[in-house]
Amino acid sequence: MPSAAYRTAVFLVSIACYGVFLLVFLYLLAFLGNLPMARSIDLGRDMGSPGIAVLVDVGLILLFGLQHSVMARPAFKRAWTHIVPKELERSAYVLLSSAVLIVLMAQWRPIPTPVLWHAEAGWSVALAWSVMALGVFVLLWTTFLIDHFELFGLQQGWQTLRAKELRGPAFVTPYLYKIVRHPLYLGWLLIFWGAPTLTAGHLLFSTGMSVYILIALRYEERDLVDNIGERYERYRQQVPALVPRPGRRFTD
Repeated sequence: MPSAAYRTAVFLVSIACYGVFLLVFLYLLAFLGNLPMARSIDLGRDMGSPGIAVLVDVGLILLFGLQHSVMARPAFKRAWTHIVPKELERSAYVLLSSAVLIVLMAQWRPIPTPVLWHAEAGWSVALAWSVMALGVFVLLWTTFLIDHFELFGLQQGWQTLRAKELRGPAFVTPYLYKIVRHPLYLGWLLIFWGAPTLTAGHLLFSTGMSVYILIALRYEERDLVDNIGERYERYRQQVPALVPRPGRRFTD
């Protein structure tokens, strides 16, 4: 059994990684909303030539997508846990994902023109912010539906501290999961697209991230079918991926 000092260190590292994620997530919301800050999606850095700006921004989106997709694959996890302790695998993923987001936001080249959409009326501004707020709500609610603390590595740290065996996540379909298969991705899409102003740069970001989500969704579902089997196949046939449809819900 690992020593008490080691188990305590694992628990503290899991908390630290989670804390970094929370700060980066809050900054990301401000970044996308163009809130007054050092840098945002449309402000704070010289664009340079539009062509170079597009290349840099696309490269940053690809970096984000590659890191998330590669590290989420079961084969990578098996190899990765020969380097990183199993109890810290998820925390390491959370920390590296946060680091990639920091790089993306720090190096992003704003492309503020043309402005494709700008809400001026009070109702349209409120609607745009409401879409983003709904996305945050759906995202956070979804994490708690499946196991917020396991998803971000805290449960693994807590179980290690208590010298308990780590448990893998179970396949469950509570609430939102009965009407859409990927409410977590739905929340992110609402966050990406919900803003009072849509510039060329914001469109590039939102489109790139949406394409990544659609690609990641296919790989994730392939892994789920391999791990869960026929039950997930039935779930996939009954429930739409991202957009709820009347009368379509999972009946196990």
